[in-house]
Amino acid sequence: MTNHFYDPVRLEKEYNPWSDPQSVLNNWAQMSASYLKRANLERDVQYGNLAAERLDLLKPLASNVPVLVFIHGGYWQWLDKDNYTFALEPLVTAGALVVTINYPLCPEVSLDTLVDRVRAACAWVWRHVRNYGGNPERLHVAGHSAGGHLAAMMAATDWRGFQDSLPHDMIKSIIPISGLFDLEPLRLISLNEGVRMDLKTAKRNSPLFMTPATALPVTLVVGGEETDELHRQSREFADAWRSEASAIEYIESPGHDHFSVVEAMTEPNNLVTATILRHLELTT
Repeated sequence: MTNHFYDPVRLEKEYNPWSDPQSVLNNWAQMSASYLKRANLERDVQYGNLAAERLDLLKPLASNVPVLVFIHGGYWQWLDKDNYTFALEPLVTAGALVVTINYPLCPEVSLDTLVDRVRAACAWVWRHVRNYGGNPERLHVAGHSAGGHLAAMMAATDWRGFQDSLPHDMIKSIIPISGLFDLEPLRLISLNEGVRMDLKTAKRNSPLFMTPATALPVTLVVGGEETDELHRQSREFADAWRSEASAIEYIESPGHDHFSVVEAMTEPNNLVTATILRHLELTT
């Protein structure tokens, strides 16, 4: 009997169930553009040599504040930091310095290179964020979908091995939202046409089979209305890292799907926003 987990037809529906995501994403970009006009902003700061290696720093009024690096989604091949900026305004208002990053996308680069460049962005933030009012000793990482995967990869990174002057505990916590931690299912469906993962690449970049570089808090958030596979990904990751993380939570945001879980971050007392602020030790 065929294992339904590896049934490509089922997996296609689980990981690509949306009929018209572009209209949602266009709306996100418009809302983000509106916020960027009024934000206290350092725009498109270069952190590497490639054109895509740019980041924005969204700054609160205070200084020496906690820092959140937010990593956009898009299955490693689409989207941009500007799609998500609108959802981060409440975090800045509450006193966080939020850094949104772009990174080179597949297939122009391999997934291995993409992950490496996100590491370079985080290292740049640690080295330079004090110049913008952030405290590098309070550096946290969050991300949505593929960005949730990348947040977990940052937690698994040996930072001294990456650059020997970095602290081993550079990342203080992660909050993956609707993340992807076992990449083998995605290797088997049409979404892999742009990413071009083989079996070894998928395994090498699956945080499910890794451990955190340091014991740090992890909170996994999934929309309550997301697909079974998205729930499984976060539950199994929580189980796999439970003994290694200093604390780990799995939270479902009631009534939200893969997109509305992000859109709702602007609402008062939103679960995802409140969770991030708790990690940053900020109050609304």
